[in-house]
Amino acid sequence: MKAHHSQRKALHLVDLILDRLLPPIWWLTWPFHQVTRLTNLLLSATWLLSNEYAKRRLGHCGQGVRIHGRLQLSAPEQIRLGNNVHINANAYIRAEGGLSIGDNTHISRNLTLYTVNHDYEGTRLPYDENLIHKPVSIGRNVWIGMNVCIAPGVTIGDGAIIGLGSVIARDVPPLAIVGSAPQRILKQRDAEHYALRKHEGAYGGMSGHPILSADKNQDTST
Repeated sequence: MKAHHSQRKALHLVDLILDRLLPPIWWLTWPFHQVTRLTNLLLSATWLLSNEYAKRRLGHCGQGVRIHGRLQLSAPEQIRLGNNVHINANAYIRAEGGLSIGDNTHISRNLTLYTVNHDYEGTRLPYDENLIHKPVSIGRNVWIGMNVCIAPGVTIGDGAIIGLGSVIARDVPPLAIVGSAPQRILKQRDAEHYALRKHEGAYGGMSGHPILSADKNQDTST
């Protein structure tokens, strides 16, 4: 309880600094903005050089391959990239089972791709240390959107488009446009509870903690 109270006080102090003290003297934050820009430039240069080194370790890397931002991969020698392949930031690739990506394929941020799986029918539960290798093949001229997950053993045909947030667990035919299943409503919020909290102006701040009463923004929508 004491720790919870201390956390609330700390969050109120942060709110006070960010909402009350800084706005009148916003120009004082200019040096910090410049430091942030410089830091981002240094990080970009670091990842650029690191990715160029990673490309030299691939089984095959074509011309015009660009890796933008952080990349995590295993078994790079099992990866074959064609020409003009672009992979954006935060890709995570387990390539022990083999991965090939064709020419002119562009992949957006936060790709997760596996070419291996655990053996749940092995000698231990829930699985043992053995890995089942299942190669992944991505064709030419493929566009893969942000936050896509690709499971082991999948083949994606030439010219396919994989929509935002899709989970690809089976083969995609050439020229297909694939998206996640339509969203569905799981349940409804309690309308009376919602209306009561809205009437009270009971809005949560950081981590849901109460905000200072003077800083509450009343909902003026009708």
